Amino acid sequence: MNISQLSYSKHCILVYNNREYFINYRPIKNCIEILLSNPKILQHFIFKYENKKHQEEKSYAEQNSGNWWKYAEASISSSACILFFILYSNVITTDTLGKSSLYSIYISLAL
Repeated sequence: MNISQLSYSKHCILVYNNREYFINYRPIKNCIEILLSNPKILQHFIFKYENKKHQEEKSYAEQNSGNWWKYAEASISSSACILFFILYSNVITTDTLGKSSLYSIYISLAL
């Protein structure tokens, strides 16, 4: 993956004793675009609906074995794919009194 394409933005979050404190971040949209621009990575994240069964009963083993995936896949163009990724957040306290916080958001492509 070409990491140099991942651009950072810089934002001043605090000025204390005439000193500025910054946070560096990447916009989520930019991260998704970069990850999906790499065909070697992308091929591992394309899932088609699978009607899984265990002992003749419907089995929900993976995200792409659920009925919602089946209906979502049927509702889009045949040349499109559903991408499964996880967003999660974490709070970062930015001052010593705990009154100011930033929420970081992480993205992970699911396998």
